[in-house]
Amino acid sequence: MKITRRSLLIASAALPLAGWGKLAHAQRYPSRPIHIVIPAAASTSIDVTARFFTEPLAQRLGGSTVIENKPGTGGLIAYAGVAKAAADGYTLMMAGIPMYLLPLLSQGTATFDPLAAFSPIARVARVSFGLVVNSSSPYHTLQDLIRAMRDKPNELTYSSQGVGSAAHLCGALLTHMSNTKAQHVPYKSTATATTDVAAGLVSFTMQPGPSVLGLLQTGKLRLLAVSGAQRWEAFPDVPTVAQAGIPDYELSSWLDFVAPKGTPDTVMTLLDGQLREIARTPEYKDFCSQKMIFAEEVGHQELARQMQHEARRWKEIVELI
Repeated sequence: MKITRRSLLIASAALPLAGWGKLAHAQRYPSRPIHIVIPAAASTSIDVTARFFTEPLAQRLGGSTVIENKPGTGGLIAYAGVAKAAADGYTLMMAGIPMYLLPLLSQGTATFDPLAAFSPIARVARVSFGLVVNSSSPYHTLQDLIRAMRDKPNELTYSSQGVGSAAHLCGALLTHMSNTKAQHVPYKSTATATTDVAAGLVSFTMQPGPSVLGLLQTGKLRLLAVSGAQRWEAFPDVPTVAQAGIPDYELSSWLDFVAPKGTPDTVMTLLDGQLREIARTPEYKDFCSQKMIFAEEVGHQELARQMQHEARRWKEIVELI
């Protein structure tokens, strides 16, 4: 075959285009599975909410998503792991208030700074906590429980899924604001922290709706109050803690998708838009209603500002207790 000057020019002109095609393919996102780390066990509120998003997110991005549950020590292992993960958009996390609490309450074992380690993608929900006791408990109202803690300081117990967990803070703030004393019993998981209350081994716990709904429906737990500003739709006769006698008590967590600090802005913007579109769907609204979760939508730019506020707020609360 005769090689002419013209054929060489055509071939050389095509080389940049071929190279660009390979580069564009290499930069396509996502080109491999996106891992979403959950700092809790399966069937918890944070787990079931994250799982709702996995399939529609994968369909919208034309890729796949993988859930990784990493419970234990109040989520410390998961948060610390994601903080050290590659900032390439392939490791995400659904986070709650332990992201701020763990560095404050873990006695130096937390190796991350929430503001320095994570970039917010989008907020998709807010979660309040139900104060529950065993169905055979002598406490039928929040005031019954408060009187018992006041009459028998440190004899009653409350469980959580670890030091620095939201359940720990809920119980500690309750005793602080009611001027009572009870012993904190940390567990390694939400399930055991809850089932031991149902078994009568612990006096009470404060957990999100999905973690206690089944035991409430089967009559093994009794709901005394709800931590947030609103009652649970499924239990309209049960008051909030504020309505039941502690006027200034209001504590809710939120569920945020976050990524390791330094994740590319293009990836963050893409994920933010897709996640918030999913959060606007009727299917998601119905899901939240069924799970006693409140749908909430905040984009990554506003969420970045709110993170500064959250960090200050939880530090002030922890200093109170």
